Amino acid sequence: MFFFLDIVLSVPFNGVLVRYRAASHSKASVEDGSVPPPPTFIGMAKRVWKLQGVEGLSKGLMPTLMGGLLFTFLFPWGWFKIYFSPSAPVTNPTRVSLLASSIYALIYTMVIVTIYRAIVTPRKLDVLNAREALHILFSAHERHKFWAIYQIPGLLPAIFINLGFNHLILSMREPILPWWQQFSPLEYSIRTACLIVVALLNTIVSAPLEVIVTRLAIQRNYGGLALANDSMNDIEPTVPPAAADAQSDAALDAVPQTQTAPETSPKVEQSVEVITEPFSEKASYPDIKSVETSTIPVAAAQVVNTTDASSIDLERGLLSVDFDNIVVHLRNENGPYLGFVDCAKKIIAEEGWPTLYRMWFLTFLGAFFM
Repeated sequence: MFFFLDIVLSVPFNGVLVRYRAASHSKASVEDGSVPPPPTFIGMAKRVWKLQGVEGLSKGLMPTLMGGLLFTFLFPWGWFKIYFSPSAPVTNPTRVSLLASSIYALIYTMVIVTIYRAIVTPRKLDVLNAREALHILFSAHERHKFWAIYQIPGLLPAIFINLGFNHLILSMREPILPWWQQFSPLEYSIRTACLIVVALLNTIVSAPLEVIVTRLAIQRNYGGLALANDSMNDIEPTVPPAAADAQSDAALDAVPQTQTAPETSPKVEQSVEVITEPFSEKASYPDIKSVETSTIPVAAAQVVNTTDASSIDLERGLLSVDFDNIVVHLRNENGPYLGFVDCAKKIIAEEGWPTLYRMWFLTFLGAFFM
């Protein structure tokens, strides 16, 4: 029960930590002034307090509470976490196998995805309206197929690579400095130095993995192009296709031969009205007005997309962003990470390799307590 209360009390710290690791500030955007420089951990904490106050620091409390209850009662014998970090819980390899740890990791993945998205979302989540909260946190594809969360490109590989490496570190740590044995001062110093080297090795590998897991966990899975294709299929064509010209030919045959069509026909214009609504998670696609048809054959009108794809979210519609009131700058969902390796490459290319080691000393300290 102490561990459960400790996790609940760590919500403000974890909220700032997740925002700090998830913040995406590319060098090009910083140089042209479109986004501010990347914040520090203390700077992120001050920004959350300034813009959102206690409400911002308590974001993610309900999913953290539910996740803590779940793990406390289902796995009381092999689970220890001070906070919901990106690293899945590692059990003692002498008592529980790696397979059991993998099962824990699958459940843990679902929990941290919910918690991290609840933390970084700019929307206010209503505790009494679970349906609206699920609509905000998960895409339509994820709501219809919950296992789509496990199909987020690169998420499970990053989690299981980190799990396997932590399992290896834990199996190396106990023989180096077993707590039940007594050593001479010299031998104790040597073993402690070896333990520090192991912790540093764990930090070099696990710290980037924790940043990558954080970035991928908040990236919603839209099911590829399925959502966009389904939406376009719902729009009826305004001009009959060439294969349906039989009806037009029949109408022309019914016209008397003495009647001739005018040399110039009125130009048919197709107006596209884009309705810009306030920030909403629901899809907002352009309404295409119907075009009056005539018996005179006309060329098929080409529908022109008047909206830049980079300014549209597949479910939110047009985005109107006030950068001064944004707590954390996230990567645009229209340019997602395509996998584990792609995420690492883009972070290094766009933000620099130090981004992968944000809060590395926390990972270093965690090597002694996992």
